[in-house]
Amino acid sequence: MGANSEAGKLTANVKEVAVKSGASLVGVVSANAIDAFPAIWVTWTIQEYTKKASEVMPETRSVVVMGYHVWDDMLELAIKKGEEWVYPGYLPLDVLTLTVSHYLQKKGYKTAYARSISHKRLAQLAGFGNYGKNALIVNPVFGPWIRIAAILTNAELIADNPFEQDLCQDCENCIKACPVGALTPYKVDDQRCMLGVHLIEEDPKYHDFWKKYEPSLTKNSHIMCTECQKACRYGKNRR
Repeated sequence: MGANSEAGKLTANVKEVAVKSGASLVGVVSANAIDAFPAIWVTWTIQEYTKKASEVMPETRSVVVMGYHVWDDMLELAIKKGEEWVYPGYLPLDVLTLTVSHYLQKKGYKTAYARSISHKRLAQLAGFGNYGKNALIVNPVFGPWIRIAAILTNAELIADNPFEQDLCQDCENCIKACPVGALTPYKVDDQRCMLGVHLIEEDPKYHDFWKKYEPSLTKNSHIMCTECQKACRYGKNRR
């Protein structure tokens, strides 16, 4: 059996493992493809420049990218534990990365988590969707209601084609829907977006505002704002 046939079989098996573990979307990106992009500064989560796959794991040849469909608002739950925020809706991503990583390791391959690598770029390269005006990946079926996980590996896998279509076109529903004006086309101001700002929650004058856009379930929890996602024309029928 030739090298391409072996790579094709392994790719199919990896995708099957991911789907059985809960992935709604699975794609493969070559290390060279993601490494061709320049670094960008990410302030929201990692507070650093994005890295190349080869900087995280020099032997990287492929990146397995997985998308998880956020089908219900309960997956948008944020819980405050002490001074930290916990997000249970992101736990399925941990299951996906662990399962696929263990599978590849059992096959004798190295793996590493794709931390500090742009997951949105990976998702576009893996064929999931385009980078939308809401600064999220928009999938033709699930819309912006997906979360992304990725695993680096030295396994040679068959790469998928990138997503080239612009699903947004002239639509700016998400920009108009943002209650704090954090969006401009293809860019979000993380200093204004409600997902990144919790400092004024206790201020009584903002009570009705937060109650409307980030309703509380208990004194230590609330549903995160999704107004820009709700405004998107894609994925509504899957919610």
